[in-house]
Amino acid sequence: MEQCSDIMSRQDNRRASYFEFLNEQFKFIKKRWWVLQGGILFLLWILLADSDGGANTERTLGAMSVMFSVMIIPEIWKNRRFSAVEIEKTAFYTLRQICAARTLLFAAVDLVMITAFFGVSIYTLQISAYRLIIDFLVPFNVSCCICFRLLYSKWNDMEYIAVFLSMVCILIWSLIVSSDAIYQRISMPIWIGLLIISFGYLVFCVYKSQCNCEMNWEVRASGTTI
Repeated sequence: MEQCSDIMSRQDNRRASYFEFLNEQFKFIKKRWWVLQGGILFLLWILLADSDGGANTERTLGAMSVMFSVMIIPEIWKNRRFSAVEIEKTAFYTLRQICAARTLLFAAVDLVMITAFFGVSIYTLQISAYRLIIDFLVPFNVSCCICFRLLYSKWNDMEYIAVFLSMVCILIWSLIVSSDAIYQRISMPIWIGLLIISFGYLVFCVYKSQCNCEMNWEVRASGTTI
């Protein structure tokens, strides 16, 4: 106890800045998920280059954007999967700060990758920026809403439900863009409105996940909760 007390007394009590805290959290994130996301965008670029346009382009953009969003699930859910929530709650920083930093880092890296992909695709493939943004971001936002809405559910193994619902999202989007009677009748203001609504609901889902991140229930096999 005396040795521990001496060590503690020699520690620097200066509180780390938020950027230092983000840098520390960055080290805990497995970079392979960002590599996979980059690979998905590269594969999407190849598919768009070989696409003949029309519904194939919309289906490809929607499906790959959902797959891009699904790559955040393993990293965002790993504290629940490895039962590390109780350990994180005893850390110097609150669980909400840890989860917020993890979400912010993913959002920043994904924003850079998507922006670079849009720029390269518009320049090299001569794709309409409006159609590229709508067909990619609307299903992407919906999939992210599903993930963050289920993230801090009281039930276990909800990441599998999130993946399943994201696959359903791909199916519904493919049906919409395959039907010209539906897809072509949706005017530009409606698509822009859907994009804004999906962004707004995504912000709400992220906010709710931050509010509820410390309200996790552990359920025993008998059904009793702690």
